[in-house]
Amino acid sequence: MDFIGNIQTSGRLALDLVLYLMLPITVVMGGFMKVLENKGVLAWCSEKLSHVTHVFGASGLSVIATAKMLFVSSVAPLPTLHKLEQMEQDQRKLAASLALVLTLTQGNVSFPMIAYGVDIWALLASSLIGGLLASVFTYYFLAKNLSASDNGIPPQEKEVKVNRSVVQSLSEGGMEGMRIAINMIPLLVITIFIMSVLKDLNVIGTLTQWLEPVFALLGLPGAAVLPIITKYVAGGTAYMGVMIDQIEQGALSARDLNIIVGLASNPVDLVGIAIFSVIGPRINKIFRLALLGAFFGLFTRAVMHIVWFM
Repeated sequence: MDFIGNIQTSGRLALDLVLYLMLPITVVMGGFMKVLENKGVLAWCSEKLSHVTHVFGASGLSVIATAKMLFVSSVAPLPTLHKLEQMEQDQRKLAASLALVLTLTQGNVSFPMIAYGVDIWALLASSLIGGLLASVFTYYFLAKNLSASDNGIPPQEKEVKVNRSVVQSLSEGGMEGMRIAINMIPLLVITIFIMSVLKDLNVIGTLTQWLEPVFALLGLPGAAVLPIITKYVAGGTAYMGVMIDQIEQGALSARDLNIIVGLASNPVDLVGIAIFSVIGPRINKIFRLALLGAFFGLFTRAVMHIVWFM
């Protein structure tokens, strides 16, 4: 096993992915989302769509969190979810809104994979459908025994429009996007390195042999085992890096990619659970219910992608 060679190869692959693929997308998407946020467009949409989201059990603020998750990254909705925890009195809506967000694909993973054949419209559609179903399932079934109000929580306030120019907003959002991309480098390097070591030790090969019959039922090759395991152990960024590496090696096709994203393009993994569960004490209390609701939505998404692309 070439230990140093694996480190260098992992570093090159991680830097190529971040600097030339992810960074431009996170900067541009982050900039435009910040303009919409600072100009009050997202808050306006949240207010106007609150009557619609109420039907599905979610808060109006979940519209903002949804937009940030779908078009920026899994980290971007955290401030909105923190605000939701402070402002949303209905515990059922809080749980349903979190379930909705946890079911969605994250923009920093989905958009870079367009270059490798992912059907972004199908991915966004399955995310929204699965997310809304997760919200409904959580609000009307899983959280039906929760209190509809939480004493001591102040009533909702309107989102304040920030008085910044478009250029300032683009710059601010672009910098946030750049930080998101740059912060991915260490974890991405380490994960790709660990996976290459596991390959050399034949651990991945053994797991592939065990799981290949299961994946065959889904119409997927054994090579799909590695990115999916990576996703749920190390997170979405690492999963994307391994997935792209597999595609470039010819082990996975665009069709395989479009099935796998239904299974693995979401923030529910060891890293994501650790982050979302500690947003605040109220979210921590209802996190288990939200996670169960998200599992329902993710199962729906997986079935949709299998049916659409198998």
